[in-house]
This record gives sequence, C-alpha cells and structure tokens, in this order.
Amino acid sequence: MTELALILGGGLLGLASAAYLARWVTLRPLTEPEIAKVASLIQGVAEAFFKRQSGVIGAVSAAAGGAIFLAYGLLRGAGEKNPVPALELGVWLTVSFAIGAASSVATGRVATWTATRASARAASGARRSLDMALQIAIRGGAVSALFVAGISLVGLGGLFAAVFALHGGFGAEPGEALALVPTLPWVIAGYPLGASFAALLAQLGGGTFAKAADLGADIAGAELGLADDDLQNPAAVVDLAGDAVGDAAGRAAGLLATIAAETMGAMVVGAMTFRANGDLPSALAVVLFPLVVCSFGLVAAVFGVMVVRTDDRENAFNALVRGLYITALLHAVGIAGAAKWLLGTHWVTLFACGGVGILCGVLMLHLTQYYTEQRYRPARDVAEAARGGPALAILRGLSIGLESTVVPLLLIVSAAFGSYWLGTRTGLVGGGLFGVALATMGLLGLVGYVLAMDALGPIVDEAGGIVAVTVGRERPDVRGRTLVLDAVGNTAKAATKVYASGAAALASLLLIAAYLDESRRRASVVNQQILAVRLDRPEVYLGALVGILLVLWLASRCIRNVLQTVRRVVDEVRRQATNPPPGFIGDYDPCVEMISRAALRQMIWPAVICAAAPIAVGLTLRFARTEDNPLVAADSVAALLMAGTVAGVLGSLLLGNTGATWDNAKKYIVTGAHGGRYLVDETGARSDNPTYGAAAVGDAIGDPLKDAAGPAIHVLVKVLPAVTIVFLPFFI
Repeated sequence: MTELALILGGGLLGLASAAYLARWVTLRPLTEPEIAKVASLIQGVAEAFFKRQSGVIGAVSAAAGGAIFLAYGLLRGAGEKNPVPALELGVWLTVSFAIGAASSVATGRVATWTATRASARAASGARRSLDMALQIAIRGGAVSALFVAGISLVGLGGLFAAVFALHGGFGAEPGEALALVPTLPWVIAGYPLGASFAALLAQLGGGTFAKAADLGADIAGAELGLADDDLQNPAAVVDLAGDAVGDAAGRAAGLLATIAAETMGAMVVGAMTFRANGDLPSALAVVLFPLVVCSFGLVAAVFGVMVVRTDDRENAFNALVRGLYITALLHAVGIAGAAKWLLGTHWVTLFACGGVGILCGVLMLHLTQYYTEQRYRPARDVAEAARGGPALAILRGLSIGLESTVVPLLLIVSAAFGSYWLGTRTGLVGGGLFGVALATMGLLGLVGYVLAMDALGPIVDEAGGIVAVTVGRERPDVRGRTLVLDAVGNTAKAATKVYASGAAALASLLLIAAYLDESRRRASVVNQQILAVRLDRPEVYLGALVGILLVLWLASRCIRNVLQTVRRVVDEVRRQATNPPPGFIGDYDPCVEMISRAALRQMIWPAVICAAAPIAVGLTLRFARTEDNPLVAADSVAALLMAGTVAGVLGSLLLGNTGATWDNAKKYIVTGAHGGRYLVDETGARSDNPTYGAAAVGDAIGDPLKDAAGPAIHVLVKVLPAVTIVFLPFFI
C-alpha cells in the first residue's frame, strides 16, 4: 500500500509545486503600463475563447461518455465472464473517462492562465536581463508542466485506489482485491481515453484559432505594409492570444494524454509480466511501478527547472540543456531506487532498461537542436537557399525535414532493441517487453521538464509580440533579447514534439502487445481458438490502410481548416484598412468572433471520426469471423493501431521539424545574416530584403504544419490505442 501513498503524495507535490511557481511568476514586477494594457487585452481574448471551447469539449465528451456506459450496459457474453462484470466495468470506464476529460480541460485552463500572465512578466523582465526573462518563462512553463504531471498521478493513482478499495483492498482480508490487481489497469482505461479525446478536441480547436490568426495577421500585415504584431492590424491581438490557447493549452493537454496512455500501457505490460512469472515480489509492486517512477520524475523536474540560469553572453538554450541533465540524473537515481525496492532480484538489469530510455530522451533533444537551431547547418542552409527565392527555401527545408526523421527513428528502434535485449537477460517470461516498458518510463519520466521547455515557447513568443508593440522601438536591446528567446523557444517546442513522438513509438509496442495478449486471454475464456496474427489476410491489410488514411486525412483537415479561416481574416483586415482614421487601432472583436466560430465548428467532427474509426472497423469485421479465424476483428484493429502509430510518428516528426527549421532560418536572417530584415542603401533608405521575404514564405507554410497538423497527429496516436483498449470486448 506504500506505493499508492507515494504515487498520490507525488501527485499532490506536483500540484503544490505548480501553485508555488504560479505565485512566484505573478509576483514578478509588471511596472510598464503599456505592457500591462496589451497583456490585459490578450488575456481577455484567450480566456474568452478557452471558456467557449471548454463548453464544447464538455458537451461532446459527455456524449462520448454516455455512449461508453450504454455500450457496456448492453454488453453480453465474453465481457460478463471476466473478473469484473460488464456493467461494473462500464461504470468505471465511464467515470474514469469523465475524470480524464475533466483533467484535460483543467490542464488547458491552467496553461492558458499561466501563459498569458507569464508572457507579460517575461516581456517586462527582458528590460532587465535575458536571464530574468528566461527564468520567468521556464518557471511559467513549469506551472502547467507540473500540474500535468501531478494531475495524471492523482487521476490514475486515485482511480486505481478507488477500485482497489471497493473490492476490499484496504481491509483485513484484501485477497480478492490483490487477485484483481492485474486486471485493474483495464478497469480504469477510460482515463487515458478521456484525456486523449478531450486533448484532440482542444488541439484541433486551439490549433485552428492560433494558426489562422497568426497566418492571417502575417499575410494581411505584409500586404498593408504593417510591422509584425502592429496593433493597427486587428488580427494581431488574436495572434498573440493564440500562443496561449493553441500552443500552451493544446500542447499541455496533448502531453497529459501522452502520460496517461503510455503509463497505462506500461501498467498493463507489468500485469502481463506478473501473470507469467511467479518470482516477482507482488502484483501491486509490478503494476504500480510505472506510476512510482513518474512520481520520482516529477520531483526531478522541479529541481531541473530551478537550476536554469543564463547571461547575455551564453547561448540561452545551453541553460535549458543543463536543466535537462539535472532532471535526467535525478530521474535515473529515482528509477534505481524504485527498481531495487519493487522489482526484486532483477532490479539492476531492469534499471538499465530505464537508463536506455533516459539516454534516448536526452539524445533526441540534441538531435532536434541540431536540425532546427540557428547555429547549425540545417537552418543556415535554408537561409542560404532563400537567397535564390522562396521555391529553393521551401524545397531545402522540406529535404531537411525528411532527413530529420531518419536519425530519431533509428534512435527509437535502437532503444527498443536495446531495452528488449536487456529485458530478456532477466530470464523472465515476457521480460523483453517489460524491458521496453521500463525504457518507456525512463523516457516518460523526463516529461515534466520537457513540457516546461515546450510551454516556454509560446510564453516567449507572446512576450516578443508584446515587446514589439510596446517598448520595442525605443529599446532595441529588449527586442533583441526576446528574439533570442523566441528562437530558443522554437527549438524547445520542436524538441518536445520529437520527444513525444519517440515516446509514442515505444509505447505503441507495449499497447499493441497488451491489446493482443488481452484479446487472446479473453477469447480463451469463451473457448475460442488462439491464433497468431495473419498478415496475409485482406482484413488485416484493410485495418492497416485505415490507420494510415486517418493520419493523412486528419493532417489535410487541419491545414484546410486553417486556410479557410485565414481567408476570412485577411478579408476582414482589408475591410478595416480601407480609409482608416488617423491613429486607427484595429478592432479585433470581429476577428475574435470569426476565428472562434470557425475553430469551434471545425474541431468536432474530425475528433469524432478519428475516435470512431477503430470502433467501426472492429464492429464491422466482427461479422467476418470464421471458425478458423475467430479473432479477425481484433487483429484488424491491431493492424490499424500499428500502421496509424507508425504513420503518425513519421508525420509529426516531418511536419514539426520542417516547420521549425523554416521558422529559425527566418529568425537567423533577422539577426543580420544575408542582409537582415531590410536592406539599406548608401542614402540610408530601407527596402525589403528579398532573402528575408523568401524565408518568410517558408515560415508561413510551416506554421500550420508544425503547430496545427503535427500536434493533432500526435494526439491521434494517443487516441487510437485508448479507444481500442476500452472497446476491446466488442471485437471478440
């Protein structure tokens, strides 16, 4: 029982640490009235949109939760012969689904609230020093990061404890509850589904809102000759608010789904390993080990965030790397202690598996840094190509994006093979898969710090916009500091996307293995024949094809939604720019309403279709069962899950890295490379630099790819396994 106390205690510590850092950020001085005024406008727009979005997410999630309960209320046959009756299972799945969706909404609310306030204080702090602005930004990002890590532990640990207690786990004779422990992860599997489904809705809506405003403001501003983030552009305020609701809130919800889904996968694999081996200490220790590791990782992230410091002479990204090293080291110590405590005589080898995951996470950061940061060849190559025009800049960026998917995938495959081989050295039945589970938790234990880095991105982006429309003209040194941090934040966001994709790739192996093992276990209960997956069957091929098509369709839908909304924004800005009065400041209310309506309308059906597709495939192919192939539906859904995960990981890596490289190439030119933003002739007259213009075209194309389509695909990769696990009984 000590494990549950540690898990819940770790979750509460994360929430308390988030509250402390939120107070620290809000107590930073904000003495400039003009910065406070612009920040107030941004806060109002961001929070108004998020409130409307939360209402839609709540309504759609309530309908989905009701469908789960109704489905399990009608379930008969195999589900009733499992340790938990179908009706009770349906209740727990519905309750856990609702808690997961509520956790996702709460995460987005905290991220929005924090980002809008931290960005104003980071803008003010940049007047003092680069270090102060960086500290405010990373600690502001850590608020949502620690809240995400904490609420996931409280949610999963609390649900586990509730079911365990209901079956007498804390009583004098806990035998029934202890026997049920290997099944409990399946009972609370609604939590990752609720978190993932709500996160997909949030990412679709927030991504459209943010990127439509961003792209619309950039295109209209360039057409009208307005500077970036000029308040005469009515879309500028919406653009700055979009950093909070699109990047900060959407990514926070997405990483909550990552933690929930991948921790659940590790718990299920732990249950499989315990059932197959008699020499492990206890089911409770093995199944709860992933949550215990996450608790130690959360504590490590707190220390990592607090050591971030820099100065005007150092590359600010190096300060973030130091924090990651501290987090990784402390997390490794935590895994070692947890393994020795909970995993018995095999702890050294299994700890090494966790170490493989930690090393994989650190190397992913450096790979992304190389492919996206201004100091290295890829971004500079794109900037050089821009001298030949936008076509060359776009093609060079695309080639680098394709190249950047190769090494991370090789690293992920190496981590999977290495941890699997180490796991087999334990001699445990299924030890290889358990080794991969521990590598996944080693990688996932860094999520608290990595999410803080990710949330830093929209905070410094918004802070740069605030400085540009307030003190930037009089204080170019302040604007320069925010530009430096903006480039750092862009690299950090790209690193998070690569990290999350790597974690998804490792976790997919666990989830597919757990899904297939459970489908065969349940099938044996009703005396169905156990068969291996036949890859040569057309039904399996169909499932794989549907998984790939879902990824492609969702990406195209995200880009289309952004472009349709951008067109309306540009038309509205043109309308307001016709004969404006002197001193005109754009009326942003029409843009807010227009973009909000479009984002909320366009987010519902893509999310519903993506969640329903695996269910439709499984239920349809269930009618194709034959005596020689009774598990055709379950195997086809497994193929859908595998193909969708591979396509999703590749797609999110390609779109995220390509967009980030285009973005940082433009920022590199702004620093003065290849002539800088403007060309100045011998008379002192300024003119637009065509090299900058070419790079800006690439950046504009990359915005919906890296901040709308890519993150949505990543969340889809979490939704698919969560749906298949919850609805598995209907496929056999």
